[in-house]
Amino acid sequence: MGTRPQWYLTFLAKIWKLAYIKPSVPVFGRFMYKIRVNATTPDQLNISYLPVNAALSVDSLSLPRVILEGMIRRSEHRIITHRCTCRDAWKCKNYDRNIGCIHIGLPTAEEDAAVAHHASVEEAIAHLRRALAAGLVPFIGHVSADNTIWNVSKDRPFTTVCFCCRCCCTNFDYYRHLPPEAQACIHRLHGVTVGVDRDRCIGCGKCAAVCWAGAAVLGGGKSRIDPDRCKTCGVCAQACPQQAICVSVENVEATVNDLLGRINRDVGGLPVASYRELKAQGEEAALSNPHKDRG
Repeated sequence: MGTRPQWYLTFLAKIWKLAYIKPSVPVFGRFMYKIRVNATTPDQLNISYLPVNAALSVDSLSLPRVILEGMIRRSEHRIITHRCTCRDAWKCKNYDRNIGCIHIGLPTAEEDAAVAHHASVEEAIAHLRRALAAGLVPFIGHVSADNTIWNVSKDRPFTTVCFCCRCCCTNFDYYRHLPPEAQACIHRLHGVTVGVDRDRCIGCGKCAAVCWAGAAVLGGGKSRIDPDRCKTCGVCAQACPQQAICVSVENVEATVNDLLGRINRDVGGLPVASYRELKAQGEEAALSNPHKDRG
């Protein structure tokens, strides 16, 4: 098992701020830029954001719940980090710093209990639901740097699920400074579209202000989503006061199967299930808990 001292999370939060230094900062900015770019390659980073506002027909479950709860139920091992490093670094006032990441896969058994809780299936699902209820946006995928950060053997990749906030997330903050080939390591979800109801849109610009990918733009007094830039995270829909932005899934089964198949190529041993299996699990869980965690 990898070891980490109890003070490690505090130390990590302090050095984590270095990841936010922009390339325009003399000398050190270029140094950090090279580190970020070198760590953002297809073999080291393969993630997708899951829009919390894309509701499905399974008991009104959200897309993240259908995907992630199914994975958690099938996983051999899983942990919950004690804190979110991004929120901890900035002492976030908007969201709970104690809503940490979930790591999925047998290699996570190596993680030290000083920095992570080795969770049961029920604990991990409760944590997931808490994060989604708080409005945090999850990403899922392969982050090779996590093996070093959390002291897991480098030849044993696992799946990372982070719960991101607009105010602190290092991906949101730094994305526009990365070159296109690095930006491409954050994949938009196959079959998911984000559109604007122009009749409802009042052109307030709140969506453009929060869109970290630069996909939400204003023109002619209305908002528009650039599909070539959009990463389908749904942050713009969360921010819209008019509910003018809709996140829709054309074919849920194809979306889920494409996502899990792509990530599994990197991490190996992912508890992959088809959408039909995940849907059946979601329906079964809803029937067994008819008064709990709807939506």
